[in-house]
Parts: sequence; structure tokens; C-alpha cells
Amino acid sequence: MTPQVDILVVGAGAVGATAALALRGAGYSVQVLDAGQPAPPAESADIDARVFALSPASIAWLETLRLWDVLAHRTQDYGGMRVWDAVSGSDIAFDAAALGLPRLGAIVENRAIVAAAQAALGDVEFGRSLVALDESVDAVCLHCADGDSLTARYVLLADGARSPGRAALGIQAPGRDYGGRAVVCHVQTASGHDQTAWQRFLPEGPVALLPLWDGRVSVVWSSTHAGADALLAMDDQAFSEALTDATAGQLGRLDTPTARHAFPLLRQTAERFTTGRCILLGDAAHVVHPLAGQGVNLGFDDARALLEAMPDPTRGLKPLARRRYERARRAEIARMSLGIDALDRLFSTAHPALAAARGLGLHAVDVLDPLKRQFAEAALGIR
Repeated sequence: MTPQVDILVVGAGAVGATAALALRGAGYSVQVLDAGQPAPPAESADIDARVFALSPASIAWLETLRLWDVLAHRTQDYGGMRVWDAVSGSDIAFDAAALGLPRLGAIVENRAIVAAAQAALGDVEFGRSLVALDESVDAVCLHCADGDSLTARYVLLADGARSPGRAALGIQAPGRDYGGRAVVCHVQTASGHDQTAWQRFLPEGPVALLPLWDGRVSVVWSSTHAGADALLAMDDQAFSEALTDATAGQLGRLDTPTARHAFPLLRQTAERFTTGRCILLGDAAHVVHPLAGQGVNLGFDDARALLEAMPDPTRGLKPLARRRYERARRAEIARMSLGIDALDRLFSTAHPALAAARGLGLHAVDVLDPLKRQFAEAALGIR
């Protein structure tokens, strides 16, 4: 096979589109396909229900791609984070200034990132879905549902948690189903958000309040399937009362919720992130529980690490560099995924002994500055 381009990127979401931009900037010829339609401009609608808590590293990544200035007016920096346990009452608070940082991160809409990245690319081929992949020694042939076939030196698969590309390669993605869903929406607060991210651990799952640029907060409420069904079925007044109670009235009464949506809670990691000439990125490679808000940050880390592994188009991704990339990313994903999983298991029980132990643990982390810094750097994706 004779490659038509250096790289075919399948999936023009936040991770795929930014990876394509970065690789073009490095000198690769890049073609981008997406099975869906273009993201509407963020300004054309209310704040997207899906928001990301971006780490400082992810913000720097978007700055490098010259996207951050485009997004800045629809982002909200946060300098504080407070996490507390509903059962033990213990809490821990993080402050950017204490960590020597201008901010802990920023809350950004998925749609805003995607729309900006797709506009910067300018030539994404929408409505084109992958059905099969054939790899040879020096190229990959991608077969589309419309009957067309495309060839490239490499294929990047950033086509989501149910990745058709991963399935076409026969790669399994085992993991854990947490047996629940996260309900998301935006709400008004009685007392403002103080540029702080709030999270309370309940026995059924954590509820988070993330500050938005228009003064509201974004809600991510994880619960059992039955609990999520109940939250979705409530009228707005009942939901507002339940949410205010679940967050112990920390921001006063929470009301005027937007339309509520839910997504499944699961953890999965692909058995391989690479083949000879195909690379999985983002949710196609790994999905983690949203309680730490690290999903898209890990995807951006994938893209950044891949660019470091293949900086020169004349050399591409050599086998040794590919193996190093695979090992490094798998180790990082395992660390984060299993750490989040352990937190979920620890906080999803009301057993008195475990509640008392985790309460002591939270207090110890909060008062011991070196331990607190390490915890913050890991939990917030600062390093």
C-alpha cells in the first residue's frame, strides 16, 4: 500500500482534534474523519452540559495549540477545591496560592474546545465512519462505511469509549462497571461559587459542584441506577431540594436546574494502546470514573506523549519509541485508574469503622503540608 497521508485521525472530539492540530504543526500531513457532525459554535447555545476540569498541563497544551485565547471568555478558573465526607464529616481543602500556582485548573465546556479545534483544522471530513482496518508493514488501509478506502502511514483512533476502530482491531477493553450513572446539569446558587470546586462524598457516590463562567455551577452527581432514575424523574423543585440537601447547603439553595442528562459510570482500559501502525487515544484507550475529573486530561496527556514520541515526520513512530510510549501511558493510566477506583471503594461505604478511618486519613492529609501537596499533585493532575 502507498500511503496517501502521514496520519489519519479517526474522531474529531477534544482529544482527536487537538492531536491532529499538534501533529500538523510538527509537519505531518494529517487527514481527520468523524462519524458525526461539526460541533456548533459555543456562543450559539447555553453552556454545554458536558464540562471538563482541565489541569494546568491541559491548559498549557491548549495554549501551545493557540486555542486557549479562543476559549478564555467561556472558561472559569478555580483557585480552591474542597472535598468532604458526608459520613465522617472530615474534609480537605486545596488552595492554589498555597501550592504556588496561579490556579488549580479551569472548568471548560466540551463543545467550546471541540468547536475551536475543529475550526482551526478547517477540513474535518464529517459523516464518515470506519468499518475495517488493514495493516501492512509500511501502511494502514482504512475502510469507510461509504465504500471509500484511505491509506496512511499511521492511524490514530480517538473515536470514543465504544471505539469502532478498537473493535476493528480486535482489541478488548476490560474494566469495571460501577453499577450506576452520573447525572449532570447546571444550577443557580444562592451564594455564588467563590471560584472553588466542591465535592461531597455520599455513600451512593460523590456529588460535585464545578464553577462556571456565568456564575452558575455544573453538577456531576454519581449514584446507583435507581438513584439516577429517581433524580432524572424529579421535577425541578424536588431536584433542587435534593441537591441542596446532598451538598449540605454549602452554596445555599441550588435551583433553576437545566435539562438533566446521565451517563454510565465505568472503568475500562484497552488491552493494547498500539499495534504496528495504529494508536488509541483518549476514551478509545481508557475510561476512568469521573470523581477526579481526569478523563480528558489523560487524553491530552496521551496526545502530548505521542507528539514527544514522534516529533520528526521523516522518522515517524519508530518501534522502540512506540513501545516506550505504550509502557509509559499504560503505567500512568493504571496509576490514575486504580487510584480513583480505590477512592470510590473507600468512600462508597457507610461502615462506621471505615468511615472513621477515612475521616482520620482526610484530616492527616489536610494538616500535613508535604503529604497534602503530594495528594494535590496526584488528585488534581498538577504533575
